[in-house]
Amino acid sequence: MLLLLTACGGSSKSSRLQADQQIESLYQSRDYQHLLLLCDTLEGQGSLSAVKANYWRGYAADRLKQREAAERYWQAALQAGAETRDAEDLALYAKTAARLANLFSVRGRYADVLTLAQPVVARLETLECDTTSDYVNLLIYIGCCQAAEGQQVEESDHGFYRAYRKHVENIQRTHSDAAYKDAIAGLITVAYYCVQAERYQEALRYTSGFGELLGEYEQRPDARKDYVDKQLGRYNFYKYQALRGLARNEEAQQALDTFLQTDFSRSPEGLALTKQFQDQK
Repeated sequence: MLLLLTACGGSSKSSRLQADQQIESLYQSRDYQHLLLLCDTLEGQGSLSAVKANYWRGYAADRLKQREAAERYWQAALQAGAETRDAEDLALYAKTAARLANLFSVRGRYADVLTLAQPVVARLETLECDTTSDYVNLLIYIGCCQAAEGQQVEESDHGFYRAYRKHVENIQRTHSDAAYKDAIAGLITVAYYCVQAERYQEALRYTSGFGELLGEYEQRPDARKDYVDKQLGRYNFYKYQALRGLARNEEAQQALDTFLQTDFSRSPEGLALTKQFQDQK
């Protein structure tokens, strides 16, 4: 396993800690203009790495709806992190790539997502930094863009399949509440994109995987009833859409009826989904 470097020296560690606290304060107060200025000051003092400074500049610019500036800053953060072995910088390197992938995907820049995300994923795997939610989110973005671009790849190379397998591995390794919830959120995203791309058989397969994980999670003593109800609602809604797309209408109606029995179906998000299937009729 490759060794990741930690922050150096006592005084340097102290200044970095103070810098992080200042950034956290402005982040919590949503003072993005001052966050941009602070990053310039702290980087100039040597208290902030180029990766961290440009990540937070990009974050602040994005929140200020300065999308082009955000892209420039995040590209600079990726470039600065291309050779780093610092653990904190590597975590932000992955997070930056996920932010950029999202920025590109909402603009329909699918080829750019693949060009960006695939080498980052490969590097994170080489450094054994492939257990974080940002890494798995990159796999999902890759899968979404492979679907949007109509790429024909082996299942084992498809971003959706790799993300699903990684979620399962993370659950098997930790059996934690966070691992289950990350997996459930990830598979909801996969099901959504499969439906949007009219890949209904894949949508049904990943929705079924999602249902199995949710069934396991439901048996946990710390499982919250409102959370389970919400995810059951989502599960049955996307199952309904997949079955409807496959013209399995009787099964689709059963999934829809089950969705409508959940408390979630009467929530604002659930009502929005209800409107969506009414508009599709």
